[in-house]
Amino acid sequence: MDEFIISSSSSSSFVSSQESSPTLQKRLEFIVQNQPEWWAYAIFWQSSKDDHGRLLLAWGDGHFQGTKDAVPKHIATLHEPMDGEVVTDAECFYVVSLSRSFSAGDGVPWKSFSSGSLVWLAGTHQLQFYNCERVKEAQIHGIQTLVCIPTSCGVVELGSCDVITENWGLVQQAKSLFGSDLISVPKNPNPSDGSIQFVEGNVSFADIGIITGLEEDPMNSESEHSDSDCAAVKERTEQQQKIPKKRGRKPGVGRETPVNHVEAERQRREKLNHRFYALRAVVPNVSRMDKASLLSDAVSYIQELKAKVEDLESQVHDPRDSCKKVKMEVADNQSTTTSVDHSLSMSGVPLEVEVKIVGLDAMIRVQSDNANHPTARLMDALRDLELSVHHGSMSSVNDLMLQDVVIRAPQGLSGEDELKAALLKRLG
Repeated sequence: MDEFIISSSSSSSFVSSQESSPTLQKRLEFIVQNQPEWWAYAIFWQSSKDDHGRLLLAWGDGHFQGTKDAVPKHIATLHEPMDGEVVTDAECFYVVSLSRSFSAGDGVPWKSFSSGSLVWLAGTHQLQFYNCERVKEAQIHGIQTLVCIPTSCGVVELGSCDVITENWGLVQQAKSLFGSDLISVPKNPNPSDGSIQFVEGNVSFADIGIITGLEEDPMNSESEHSDSDCAAVKERTEQQQKIPKKRGRKPGVGRETPVNHVEAERQRREKLNHRFYALRAVVPNVSRMDKASLLSDAVSYIQELKAKVEDLESQVHDPRDSCKKVKMEVADNQSTTTSVDHSLSMSGVPLEVEVKIVGLDAMIRVQSDNANHPTARLMDALRDLELSVHHGSMSSVNDLMLQDVVIRAPQGLSGEDELKAALLKRLG
């Protein structure tokens, strides 16, 4: 292959002569290199018309300066390998821009050109919330400041990897350099107009596509990129994007929890809940409905019952006095419940009914004389009231019978007093 050198100052399809494009490139280079801030690149999007006569913005020319920490590359030939070269994100973004064009309503350059207003986006916040595909692409490639300056012939776009505040001096300079005096060039030049001389042989415009700036100073060309660089970098970037990425491993079928384990856990929880349910039924004073409070109240109640048993054993010779004392202690400890005493039997042991409604359940405690089958009478009373029994227990101390029953709260009886009165009516 014949060796030839192409500068990075390239126009996509707007090439009219050997002097027009270098003029654009030198103007862009002048703007970038004569600013106190560090601009990575400058692109001139030139206005033209397509085959259908519609106005569009396409690559006019560009100059890439690179980032602050990047080392300028020497001019490369087409046959040189690119494996050892380091291409920055900003350079990739600049290279991809070679083939870009913007029609009506497309991209931030067109918005700036059509409205004639300056677009200056600086910082992550402004770039992130600007609804434009090119702005998002620039942010992905590390561009922190993106500027579009409208002129009469197109748009000057500048990009930097630093956050740069708005500079009206730069805006006025760009407008003056790319004003109405800028030469407009045709879109499709005639291939027979001329050819470009290389080291060996001639290559026409139709064979190359985009070649400009051959008469530039070699010293100025060392800091620039060639069209061959741009094409090779773009091709390598597209190949890297096509490489599929590894995805996270999906959980296999063997990792699923067996159904029998789930069923066993459900049964264990259900059994544990039933035990707490039974414990709540026998504890008269429940401060709170959580399990920790229920266990604490159960311990306190057990200790209280142990004290009462010891007192009853010491007074076993007089069960009536003992029963009266137990009744008085229970009444003092249960301030939130009410008690109704009623003579039930000839022995004189009073009938005491206590009712407490907690949520959808009602707890009933009946204290009576252990005579004439008190448990059967209580069950008959509950059956007459059509109450569903969840849990029941009874204990006998000498002639005293204690019965605890947990039922579902009745629909017709809204309060504790009504339910207690109905039970006393049937037990009396």
